[in-house]
Amino acid sequence: DDDDDDDDDGGGAGEDHVNWAEWFTAITSASKGRFRILNRETPWVAEYPNFLNDAEVDELIRISVQEGYRDEDEYPNHIRDVSVTNCDSIRCMTEPFINELYGRVSDTVGFAPNSFESMEFIHYGPGQHYRWHADEYSWKYPPKKVDPVAVLSGPRVLTMFFYLSDVTEGGETAFAGPDATGMTRRLAVTPRKGKMILWANMKDDWRVSEPAAVHSAIPVRKGQKIAATLWIHSSGFRIPELYAGRQCHARYN
Repeated sequence: DDDDDDDDDGGGAGEDHVNWAEWFTAITSASKGRFRILNRETPWVAEYPNFLNDAEVDELIRISVQEGYRDEDEYPNHIRDVSVTNCDSIRCMTEPFINELYGRVSDTVGFAPNSFESMEFIHYGPGQHYRWHADEYSWKYPPKKVDPVAVLSGPRVLTMFFYLSDVTEGGETAFAGPDATGMTRRLAVTPRKGKMILWANMKDDWRVSEPAAVHSAIPVRKGQKIAATLWIHSSGFRIPELYAGRQCHARYN
């Protein structure tokens, strides 16, 4: 009903607006102290220090190595210098713990697993980094070329980031703050094995990107940083797979 388009009752991302203050307060309260808000102004960021135990971290690392890391080549090294692998093979997607983890994430944030992209595993060695960047753009002002699948699923409203190792020195996840350049650096999160952090990429009008959510992977100075990213969309990112069939999609080959 068009008459309801501008209503904002603090509901979920299926509506025009989501009240992130209320949403983050609700999910952290439901965790009974295990999940806490790190930043109560934009960007909204929360952390769950022991979301994964050591055995679960080891299992994710085993899966990532099994999939095989490659040098990231989408950006030049001065922008993003990292090794990556994606959990988009049928072998990875049918790993029991991957499905268990997706279910746990779904219970935590209230989004169905078909709103998740495939998990991306990342490995930073000494000197490697990812410069200031956003995980999503504004959907009210999209670029000329848009992925048709992404149109169906909406933007990456949330990013969930898992730390799979401690880092001896460096490797923080830094958030830019109000000027979106990193000059103010509103918040920096230290890597800790088993920790998960969650942040909102969009404003309360979830079709508009949040400039303060621009973030960077600070260069690792000593040690190794192993992590995993799970991007969460506003609606069914995986719905096309229900109709295409496994043999019709490249990642199942």
